[in-house]
Amino acid sequence: MIMNPGSLEGHNALIPEYLWDGESDEAEKGLAVVVKSGRIADIVAAGEVPNTMPRQEFPGCTLIPGLIDAHVHYATSFGPLFLAAGVTTVRDTGNDLDWILAQRDANLNDSSRGPRILCTGWALDGTVGIWNYIVRRHPDADSLRASIREHVERGVDQIKLYASIREDLMRVGVEEAHAHGKFILAHLNETSAEKAAELGLNEIEHFSRCDVAWRDATEVEDDQLIDLLKGNGVIMNPTLNVWDRLGRAVEHVFLNDVRLRWMHPQLLDIWERFPYRQCDPADRMRFQKVMPHLKRFLLRCHEKGAIIAAGTDTPFINLIPGFGLHDELAQYVDAGLRPVDALRAATSTNARVIGVADEVGRIKRGLAADLVAVEGNPLDRIDDLGNIRTVFRNGQALEAEALLDAARGYFDEKMDGPIIQALTEYVSGEMPKYRQKGGE
Repeated sequence: MIMNPGSLEGHNALIPEYLWDGESDEAEKGLAVVVKSGRIADIVAAGEVPNTMPRQEFPGCTLIPGLIDAHVHYATSFGPLFLAAGVTTVRDTGNDLDWILAQRDANLNDSSRGPRILCTGWALDGTVGIWNYIVRRHPDADSLRASIREHVERGVDQIKLYASIREDLMRVGVEEAHAHGKFILAHLNETSAEKAAELGLNEIEHFSRCDVAWRDATEVEDDQLIDLLKGNGVIMNPTLNVWDRLGRAVEHVFLNDVRLRWMHPQLLDIWERFPYRQCDPADRMRFQKVMPHLKRFLLRCHEKGAIIAAGTDTPFINLIPGFGLHDELAQYVDAGLRPVDALRAATSTNARVIGVADEVGRIKRGLAADLVAVEGNPLDRIDDLGNIRTVFRNGQALEAEALLDAARGYFDEKMDGPIIQALTEYVSGEMPKYRQKGGE
């Protein structure tokens, strides 16, 4: 037992006011987390920590697992912002394969550089994929199979299909991914949610092609789709805020967000030129009108026990890396979920969804010491997530202000990342467009 005085070397005790383990309904008082070599060595009563053990005390704070954002498109300068917001793990869901694998390795070797990264590589599309730099197009089944095999051989964590994948290619993609033991997710458009579920897709992004979610529907209609999805084990990743931000792209509440001072000027320029800031107001209004329906569907999914993952689609307009996950969880609470249910989505549930439950997502002996000290108690008030005091990535203490300074340190450099190239092309009107089905 670590309390043996002869075995204290290298241990450090973290003593918060409250501790939430990522799964329980409530936070507990009077506990300490003992960390050694970047991992959680033990969880003990605070009074049992020897006076000779180095300690960090966090009065008035709740210690929670590091947050996980399960839908991002990563860029290098986002790393410190994710960490400053307590997001210690992300899943990148569409990026140049070589580039994102290099980022994954770099962050693995330097905990202060950014969150640990899980990745899908390219978003694998059909013949008319609209995003250059992060999407790979496929004219037929053989080319899609070859891409999936390449991704598996290169060591991606999961596989993602994109919007123009038709039903026949969806079948091929799911079968090929599963043949290699890979979880597969998709942004749907040409294939309905019902058909994707029947074909064995593991996860649906954005409520795409969950058509009843986008309109005024009865509980019976909701339940028919949810029962089918749940019966086939399909996970839902709503990314509510991406739709909210498109609908409210001109609202001054976002233009005056004090957190923008941490954002790279190049990305702010992209947001300023975003099409939804200049479009016909009716195009924005359709998103504003649909948000109550999406929240209704989210709540019904939760009530019926469907698995809800939490993602943001960072860096789309007004989605601040890391902090956008706080906003996403606030949307879940606004929809009717309890704060603890929203927090589970971004910790223990997300860890299971992206395949790292044995490493992160909970405060449990043996797991990585990815932890966040938050002033207040976000289980009582989800807004307290914004009060980040200290973040621990593999046991390394990182102060929020220092991380924000590191984010501002990128301002003199051109942003690095294929998603920035893609968004620059998008706002310049150089990208082909298609109208999506079932809302967006």
